[in-house]
Amino acid sequence: MRSQRELAIRDERIRELAENISTKQFVQKYSYGITILESMITGYSKSCEQTMGRSLVDSVLYRLKTAESIADKLEKKGYEISFTNAIEQLSDLAGVRVVCSFCDDVYRMDEFLRQRKDVTVYRRKDYIRHPKESGYRSVHLIVDIDYPLGRTGEKVRLEVQIRTVAMNYWAKLDHQLCYKTEDKRNRHGIGQIRQELRSYAEEICDIDKKMLALRKRIEEI
Repeated sequence: MRSQRELAIRDERIRELAENISTKQFVQKYSYGITILESMITGYSKSCEQTMGRSLVDSVLYRLKTAESIADKLEKKGYEISFTNAIEQLSDLAGVRVVCSFCDDVYRMDEFLRQRKDVTVYRRKDYIRHPKESGYRSVHLIVDIDYPLGRTGEKVRLEVQIRTVAMNYWAKLDHQLCYKTEDKRNRHGIGQIRQELRSYAEEICDIDKKMLALRKRIEEI
C-alpha cells in the first residue's frame, strides 16, 4: 500500500513520462516504424492471396503504449518510472498485432518477417508451441527497423504479435476478465477462474487445429 507522498511522486513521474512520449519526435519515430511494418505485412498478405486464392491476414492492429501502461511495466520489472528507462528497458513501446486465419499462416508471416533483410529480429518467442502458464498463445517478435529520419544508423524497435483469430478471441477476453479481477486477487474463486481460462485456451487450440485440418481437406478436393 503506497503512502500519499509515494502516490504523488508516482503521478508526477507518469505526467513527465506522458509529456515525453507525446513529443513530435517520439510519435513520428514509432509511427514511422508501425507504418513500414504494416506496409510489409499487408503487401505480403496480398501477394499470398494472389497465389493461394485466400486471405492470409484477417486484420492488422497497432498501438503505442500509454504512459500508465509503461509505468506499470517498468515497476513490474523493478525499474523507476522514467522516460530514459522506458527507452532503454522496454522493447514494446510500439506494437503491431497480426491476426491470421489459420495457425500455419501465423508461421508463414513469422518466417516472412524473419527472412527480410530490412528487418532485424532482436528476440523471438513462440507461445504457440510453448504456451504461457495462463494458456496464452501467440508468436512474438521484437524487431528493429532502420529509421532514416533520425541519426545515422538509428533504429526503431517494435513488438510484433502474430496469432490466429481464435487465439486473439481468447486473449482479448482473458485480458478483460483479468482486468476485472485485478483488485480481487485474494477473493475466493479467482484461482478456479484462472484454471477455467486455461482449459478454454486448450479447447480453442483444438478448434484451431480442426479448422486447419478442414481447410486442408477442402484444398485437396
